[in-house]
Formats: sequence, structure tokens, C-alpha cells
Amino acid sequence: MSQYTEIVKPKIVPQSTSKSDSVPPPPGYTESSFSASSSITSSKTAASAKKFKQDEAELNSLKSKKIWELAIGPAKSVPMNIFMSYMTGNSLQIIPVTMTLMLLWNPLKAIFNDTNLVFAKLSTKDNGGEIVQARLVFVVCQLLNMAVGVYKLYKMGLIPHQEADWLAWKEPKAFIEKLYY
Repeated sequence: MSQYTEIVKPKIVPQSTSKSDSVPPPPGYTESSFSASSSITSSKTAASAKKFKQDEAELNSLKSKKIWELAIGPAKSVPMNIFMSYMTGNSLQIIPVTMTLMLLWNPLKAIFNDTNLVFAKLSTKDNGGEIVQARLVFVVCQLLNMAVGVYKLYKMGLIPHQEADWLAWKEPKAFIEKLYY
């Protein structure tokens, strides 16, 4: 039992806080970096303020790029939508009609629901005008996608555009039923 006294009755040894420890300081650590000298502190504060301004300018630049990337994002899908409209044909079947309705519904949903959500995260006090322009570009790009859907409906014959499409509202001609001599 005497051999287990260290385990049964452990001793708590306080850590020494002296600078003469055997562990060397980490790389890059200098004692002068933590001194209370005001000249070093003020120069570091000035350097950090300059770095903060650079970071702020870089952040605003990145936000501007992201705003315009989001604004023209819907325009990138216009060629794909045109190709899909071409490949589905003009017949009145479930797939072309469903795709055409989605070409109308999704841009409307994006205009009314997503426009504010997309750009709200990136707005700052300085880029208000840029966000308004980007929102307008976003809406125009969504309207381009809708235009593809409207053209597809036109080619399918679902949009009335000829005189025969309006016969229900046209007054019938009066014919002479009797001939008199």
C-alpha cells in the first residue's frame, strides 16, 4: 500500500510564475510588445486604424462586386431558358405548359419576394444608390425571363393575337333572310 500513496493522497504543487521557466516564449513574442510605453501603443493604434480603413474600403469593394453579381444573376439563365423553350416544342402537352408557367411564375416570385432579401444583407450607409440601381437591373433581368415565357405562350397559341381568337365578343352580321322582288 505504501507504493500507492501518491495515488491515494496526491499532493498539489503550485505552479511557479517566475520568468526563468524552462519553456521558451513562442516565436514572435517580445517583451517590449506588451510594455506600457505610450509611443508604441499610439503607433500601433494609428497603424491599426489605417489597416481598418483599408479593410473597410476592401469590404465595400467586395460588397459592390457581390451586389452586381446578384443583380445580373437572373440574366445568366435567359439563354438556358430560351434553349429549353426551343427543345420542348410548341405542342400543348404537360411538360411544355408546365415549363412555360414556371417561366412566368418564378420571376414574379423573385421580384416580389427575393428582391429586398437579396440586397438587404449587403446594404450600407454609403451604397444606397448602387443598391437601387442593382435592384432595377435585377427586376429587368427577371422580366427578360418572363418575356421568354410570354413568347413561348405566343408560339403555343395560348395568347390571343388573331381576329379568330376574339370571335366570342364580335357582333354577328345580320343577314337578309327574305328576298323581295
